[in-house]
Amino acid sequence: MHGILFKGLKDFVVETYDRATWRQLQEAAGVGGRRYVPVSAYPDEELVALVEVAVDHTGIEQSELLRTFGRYVVPTLVDMYGIFIDDAWTGLDLIENVEGAIHHVLRNSDSLKYEPPEISATRVDTDIVLVTYGSRRGLCAVALGLLEGIGDYYDEPLEVFEHRCRHEGASSCELVAVGDGTNPLQANRLVHDHLEAT
Repeated sequence: MHGILFKGLKDFVVETYDRATWRQLQEAAGVGGRRYVPVSAYPDEELVALVEVAVDHTGIEQSELLRTFGRYVVPTLVDMYGIFIDDAWTGLDLIENVEGAIHHVLRNSDSLKYEPPEISATRVDTDIVLVTYGSRRGLCAVALGLLEGIGDYYDEPLEVFEHRCRHEGASSCELVAVGDGTNPLQANRLVHDHLEAT
């Protein structure tokens, strides 16, 4: 997994709690003293271990913790990959184009052995983007938080929900980001109709 997520998790824990808590989590996860560099890749299992320990330590449900973390880390990701983001884009535009603009570059980079999550995004309507998330990592809660964080970053109110989830037997997670011009019930119906037609 990309080091920027590990670094983001550390910053999230330190800002929300303190540096001592981060060290405690690392020790409990079996990665004590490990430094995470944003431009390196690390085993997925380390992030999973850190999250599991954080859930035990905080008492926060795993999906809530991951979603909050996803929302938190967006400014860091935008800062790091801003060169690939069109200045004219809205938050929904970024969501629609993240695979082609950022993940494509990461997959073709020789400098980092990292495989970003497999996603596709479709503009279902002017204010609706459907994101199909098929990552084996199963971190759809982080993806939901990322979508919310993109709305925060662009100061655009986005309603974000999961239409279908792999954790509930679907073949992939289908996440929906809805701008303020469409209500979520209408968006859900439009997404359903779109999926039925494809």
